[in-house]
Amino acid sequence: MVSHPNETWANLLLSENIEWKFIPPKSPNFGGLWEAGLKFKHHLKRVVGNAHLTLEEFLTIILEIQSVLNSRPLTPLSTKFDIETLSPGRFLIGRPLTSIVEPDLLNISENRLSKWKKITK
Repeated sequence: MVSHPNETWANLLLSENIEWKFIPPKSPNFGGLWEAGLKFKHHLKRVVGNAHLTLEEFLTIILEIQSVLNSRPLTPLSTKFDIETLSPGRFLIGRPLTSIVEPDLLNISENRLSKWKKITK
């Protein structure tokens, strides 16, 4: 019988042949592909541009970008029948990140949108 939950977790990882690879702290350049997936500043500049935002609007944008980046799959699906992917969000909260479906605002001109809808577009 296993005495610690960590041992159960370790045994499960060993049975599935899961191998962990770590990079040194404060050195994202060692990550290669990991670095390519974390282009937070690029997304922030693209969404905000030169807009003047309130603190609440800015925090909302940051959370939405984090949600998108943490929902990206870490690995391809193992079979075509897999329903869920392994993503950083699953490690963060123990289940997939979910969000409310947003309305499609791409075909509406910017001058017809409220400030809030422009931010979430």
